[in-house]
Amino acid sequence: MILRFTAHLTAVLCLCMFVPFTAAQETFTAAPETPSLLSAFFGLDDALPRTAAGLCRRAPGRDGMPVIFSHEIDPDTLQPEDFLVVTETGAASTPLCATLSPAIDAGELRTVLLIGDFGSAETDPPVSVGIVGDVLTSGNPTINFLGARVDVTPLSAGPGLVLAERVPESYWALDQRSGRQQGDGCPSDGTVQVVRTTWAGGVSNAQGDEAGDAERLLYRVIVRLPDGADTDVTPFALADLGDGDNNHLLCLDVAGEPLRVTFPAGYLLDPNRDTLNPAADIAIR
Repeated sequence: MILRFTAHLTAVLCLCMFVPFTAAQETFTAAPETPSLLSAFFGLDDALPRTAAGLCRRAPGRDGMPVIFSHEIDPDTLQPEDFLVVTETGAASTPLCATLSPAIDAGELRTVLLIGDFGSAETDPPVSVGIVGDVLTSGNPTINFLGARVDVTPLSAGPGLVLAERVPESYWALDQRSGRQQGDGCPSDGTVQVVRTTWAGGVSNAQGDEAGDAERLLYRVIVRLPDGADTDVTPFALADLGDGDNNHLLCLDVAGEPLRVTFPAGYLLDPNRDTLNPAADIAIR
């Protein structure tokens, strides 16, 4: 949902995703109780820039693939050797590095950026990612992701919306300013509740810049009001910007139970900047 040093690295950091999807709709199932992998996105093919050395010394010129987990993970249990990437021809590889950065704000520890050599988009693309070591959920009790696998979204696809969830009030960080790996918070004035959306990789607007007010107006949240009626709400603010990850915070000034998030096709770019996003309609967990 998997994902800014530079405009290019914005998408690279979380990348914090076949034919163009702009006319199609891509729907992901909300995260189940059993831990699973929600997505893996072949974000960049031999294209991580020099600045990515800040995440992994051997990153420049390598592949980048964000993998999104259904639940937050314990960072202390994360190792590159826990992942196995398999290509179309059956070649298998272990990542050089696996990092949660830059999606490290409270509640975000579920997007892991894999860095390494994962095949070629043109001749032998990666087709699956599996967990072959002990990666544990955070909290108590812990559950192991060992054995989970997911198909890889091809390089040529656009960035899909993978997950939407209510954010606990203790994680809101209202009025927080953005930083290198810290997104800004919703405004204290007006925020009644917050929904986080997680994209399969880092996203920018159609011009390659940070999402902003134009993109905020495209989000719709279906909310069940206290009287039982459902209403279509536009976030009054968009937050978790400025940190280069693959998450947005939808700041709502309406009480009630948020049910679904929708976003139209054709407005957000993936890290490869070749295809705009498909339409999304996803249940909020």
